[in-house]
Amino acid sequence: MPPGTQLEIGDAIVEVTALPHNGCKKFKARFGLDALKFVSAPVGKQLHLRGIYTKVIKPGTIRIGDPITKM
Repeated sequence: MPPGTQLEIGDAIVEVTALPHNGCKKFKARFGLDALKFVSAPVGKQLHLRGIYTKVIKPGTIRIGDPITKM
């Protein structure tokens, strides 16, 4: 999802940030060095293979099973 995309989850609203989520020591331990290199390569970063960061726009309660809606 591109930066600026807002998501409604439960009562909360979050916004995708531009900061990329990169691989870490825990990821490497779980999936191996080759997987870390793959998700950290330019194409892996572009596809957000390691996930995304968001910031809270509107605080609220989020429960397991709440749908995530793109606003």
